[in-house]
Amino acid sequence: MDEKTNTMPEQTLSFEDRLTALGESEMAMFRFLLDRPAGVILTVETDKILAQLLEREGLVLCEPGDKVIIPEEVRAAYEEVRSDELILKWRKRNWMYKCIEAGKYLYGVMSYDALRDLFALRYPNADMTEIMDLFDTTPLYYQWFTERDGRLVLNGFEKDDYYKFLEQQVQGDLTYYVPTIEEVEELYEQGSLISLDSHQKLKEFIENNFGCDSDTASLKLHDLYETVNNHMRINDAVDSFVTGSEFEFPSDEIRFKFTELYIEMSRDCRVRDNRGHDYYEMVAIMSLKNGGAGAAKKNNAQVKRVKIGRNDPCPCGSGKKYKNCCGRS
Repeated sequence: MDEKTNTMPEQTLSFEDRLTALGESEMAMFRFLLDRPAGVILTVETDKILAQLLEREGLVLCEPGDKVIIPEEVRAAYEEVRSDELILKWRKRNWMYKCIEAGKYLYGVMSYDALRDLFALRYPNADMTEIMDLFDTTPLYYQWFTERDGRLVLNGFEKDDYYKFLEQQVQGDLTYYVPTIEEVEELYEQGSLISLDSHQKLKEFIENNFGCDSDTASLKLHDLYETVNNHMRINDAVDSFVTGSEFEFPSDEIRFKFTELYIEMSRDCRVRDNRGHDYYEMVAIMSLKNGGAGAAKKNNAQVKRVKIGRNDPCPCGSGKKYKNCCGRS
């Protein structure tokens, strides 16, 4: 809003499109304001940010003194389009946001069928025309993928045709891991699957040994999750935890234990190179491909976590013993 003219910003999208494109927090704020015809004075900074986002879409007015109102013309427009069909479209669009976010962490290169399988977790009867319409009208801040050569490619992966190398030389005929609804929700909310036992153990270790709160530990865990997805060597990933931050390892023993927990967590990460499969599932898949008997995915059978001995080969693939490589203090 321009405070001098007190006019709403000019919009090119229809009111219905602007409304159904709102995220869940923005819609909650919009509905909160609908119940307050005289407006409300916001005091919480996150609420003010949500109001500014709504103002950018031409749905509210932010007045001096942090007062926010919904103009009468917006209320009238809302009453005109309000319907069960509109709410369903908004819910589907928000689920598409979550599917794209999950794809960002799980795939790197995503087939249209993979996007359909993600969307079908919640809406199994949706056809590809509806799915692609929702995908194509996704706001810029959720557009992690670009259509390229008949597939969806994560932004940045199209450089130097990296996605072709990933798809042809690395992933091959590996099937896509289809997550659960709960995993999609968690990837959207947290940016990593911190509910897994191995992730929780590392998070709690960070909280207990580095004097930070749960939210800070979750952010640090997300950063560590990204180091796995970006193929960072174990020692470099461990160093990145303290580089440029207020954290430092209080002892060699703490660093060694942190490294051990990081390795355990990394094996529970759903890596893009594996099309969303984790280390244990990949072991089972490779065993089956090689004619092995009795291999089972982690979801169907308990897999024993083997502790890395100091004289074992280092899991980073250097060929050295663990104690002489990533296990060095």
